[in-house]
Amino acid sequence: MIIFYFSLSRVNLAGPCCGNIVVMGEVGVLDSIRECQRGIDYWQARMVRALAEFAQSRRRDEFAADEVAAWMRWTSGWAVSQLALAEDLVTRLPETVDALQRGEIDLYKARTLNDLTRPLSDEQVRVVEERVLAKAPEQTGQQMRARARRIVMKVDPQGWEERRAEKRAQRVAWFEPLEDEMSQLSAVLPAEQGTAIAHRVDVLARRAKTPGDTLTLNQRRADVVADLLLATPDGSSSVKVNLYVTVSATTLMGLDEEAAELAGYGPISASLARELAGDATWSRLLTDPVDGKLLDFGRITYKPPAALRKSIWARDKTCRFPGCMRQAQRCEIDHTTPFPEGATSVDNCGAYCKRHHRLKHESDWVVTQPSPGRFVHRSPAGKIYVTEPEPVLAGFADSPPF
Repeated sequence: MIIFYFSLSRVNLAGPCCGNIVVMGEVGVLDSIRECQRGIDYWQARMVRALAEFAQSRRRDEFAADEVAAWMRWTSGWAVSQLALAEDLVTRLPETVDALQRGEIDLYKARTLNDLTRPLSDEQVRVVEERVLAKAPEQTGQQMRARARRIVMKVDPQGWEERRAEKRAQRVAWFEPLEDEMSQLSAVLPAEQGTAIAHRVDVLARRAKTPGDTLTLNQRRADVVADLLLATPDGSSSVKVNLYVTVSATTLMGLDEEAAELAGYGPISASLARELAGDATWSRLLTDPVDGKLLDFGRITYKPPAALRKSIWARDKTCRFPGCMRQAQRCEIDHTTPFPEGATSVDNCGAYCKRHHRLKHESDWVVTQPSPGRFVHRSPAGKIYVTEPEPVLAGFADSPPF
C-alpha cells in the first residue's frame, strides 16, 4: 500500500393521494400527477410537524439533531437544517404549513417563504405570509420567490439594506465531489461580482476558440476557470496544494486495475492514479494483504505522530459518527478510551469532526471501539449505531466472500 501526495498549480395514503395509475387519457394522467403531488405535500407537512415536535421536546439539547440524523440516516448538517426549518414553519408560519398540508403549495415554496421572512418581526411575517400565500398556489416556485422578495423589500426596506451588507460579508466558496472523477466548485458572491466573473469567463472562452477546435463553449468555460485559478501567466502554478492518493503498489506497477482513493473525493480509477503518481512525493503505509486493513504499529504518546495521523485518515476516510461525511483530513484525532488509560494507536484512535468530537465528550452519547476501526455509538435515547471499518482500498471489498 502506498500513499502519495503531489502539488497542483411514488400507495394509499391517509391524506390527499393518488391511487394506482391505470390506462387513461392525458387529462386523467395530468389529474393523477397533481393528486400525487398533493399527497406528497400532505405528508411533508406531517413530517414538518413531527420534526418540530421533536425539536421542541429537546430544545435544551445541543446535540438533538444528531439523534435524528443517526435514526434517519441523515447527515448532521441536514438534520440540523430540517429541525430548524420545521420549528420555524410551525411557530412562525402556521398558515404556510396549513397550505402545504392542503396541497396548495409545495415544500420548496414553504422553505422559500421561511428563508425570506426569517429576519422579520412577527408582525412583518404575518403581513408577508398573507400577501404571498394569496397568489402562491397559482405561481411557480421562482415566480413566488420573486414576488415574495419584492414584498419583503417593501415591508422592511431598512432591514433589507442591512441584510444585503451582512450577506456580502458571508460570501463563500466550496468544493463538492461528483461521480466519474469529476467535481464541482461553487461560490456565493455579491451579484455584481458574480455577474462580472461570468461575463469575463464567457468572453475568454469565446476568444479561446481556434480553427479546428472541437471543444464546446461549456468545456472552454470550465478550462478558463481552471486556468484562472491554478496558473500564473507563464502557465506555472502559483499555489501549491497537497492532494493525498491511496493506491496499492501492484496497481501502480500495472499488475492490476484496482481503484485508488483520492482523499476528499473518494474512489478514482487505476489509470488516473498512475497518471497522478508521475509527479508525486511518496510515503508507505503497511496494510494486511488479506483484507486491506491497516496494521497497528502502536505509539504510547498523547499527540498522534504524523504516520499515525495519515494511517487513521486512510482507514477512516470520513468522520466516524454515523452519516457524517466530513473528510478525515479535516477532522480531529480522538482517543476512544481517553489517554493515558487508552493508547495513542490505531485501535484506540479515530477521526471525528469538531462537532462530533465535542458530542462524544460533552453529551450522553457513548462511543466504544471494540476492534480497530469499528465504532459503536449509543445515543441518549438508547439507539445503537455501528460504523464498520472499510478496506483502505475499495478493491478488497470485491474479493470473496461478498
